[in-house]
Amino acid sequence: MDVKQLTHFLAVVDHQNFTRAAQAVMIAQPALSISIRKFEQQLGIQLFTRIDKQVRLTQEGRALEPHARKVLQQIEDAKLAVDEMKGLLKGEVRLGTPSMMGRTFSRKL
Repeated sequence: MDVKQLTHFLAVVDHQNFTRAAQAVMIAQPALSISIRKFEQQLGIQLFTRIDKQVRLTQEGRALEPHARKVLQQIEDAKLAVDEMKGLLKGEVRLGTPSMMGRTFSRKL
């Protein structure tokens, strides 16, 4: 199981259609279908029922969905934390001031 497979899985869940899901993740529809089929084979379960052009989650797919969302969110959070440190968007700043100046700033006006 990898990030790409979870992303493809959730795209199909969200769009309920392989063509629209493929467009959303910017790959060809046959490539998305193959990715999902391989994911299902790897897991040993069927994630979707496919009737004509309708796609519905199976019971196993419904069980996987919240976990897939949580994993992808945690990955995004981790990337953001690293990016914040890399780009100095977040961190600790220490300023030194003479004691007189510090007293001036600490007084209420």
